[in-house]
Amino acid sequence: MFLDVSLDILLTPAPQPLGNIDPSRDIERDRKTSDKALSPYVKRLGMTALVIVVACMAQASIGQTAKESIDVPPHSRLLLQAVGSGDQVYGCVNGHWTLKTPDAKLLNQEGAVIGRHFAGPTWQLNDGSWVKGKAVAQQVAPDATAVPWLLLESVGGAGRLGTVRFIQRTGTQGGNAPDGSCSQSAVRRVPYTATYSFFEAGQ
Repeated sequence: MFLDVSLDILLTPAPQPLGNIDPSRDIERDRKTSDKALSPYVKRLGMTALVIVVACMAQASIGQTAKESIDVPPHSRLLLQAVGSGDQVYGCVNGHWTLKTPDAKLLNQEGAVIGRHFAGPTWQLNDGSWVKGKAVAQQVAPDATAVPWLLLESVGGAGRLGTVRFIQRTGTQGGNAPDGSCSQSAVRRVPYTATYSFFEAGQ
């Protein structure tokens, strides 16, 4: 019995010394191995997120440009430029000020009256020629108290202005709707000025 126990003790391998075992090195090796395994997936996820962000930014930029650009199409030719000086006329609808019509004179560079601007919106010169437009784009004016800058497309006309395809309204001053609520059927005239540029289609 004693002999068997002694032989078992002698034949049992001696425990290895712990001096050469570095737990921190093993942990670091396992972490690096895990990182290598995850790296392709992390990179793929990162690239996917980047593509989504860039696409969203591009879409927002395209939408903003389409809405806010008041540039005329390429090759458009400037036919006439005039200053509108008069009023934006507002009426009260359900307690809110709503634009009814512009009422302005059209002036040339020398300040002479060459026509007028009225409901439609319509621009008519002293020679009887006219053009009517509809707004297709707008841009916030640099002056916060001014009506927006506009790009309008012709929906009809005759005479000299009958060839106009687009009208730009820029350089606006004043004309914004009055503040606050209003009484039904009330009317308010707000002074404004603007530069109107009339463009024909280019060749």
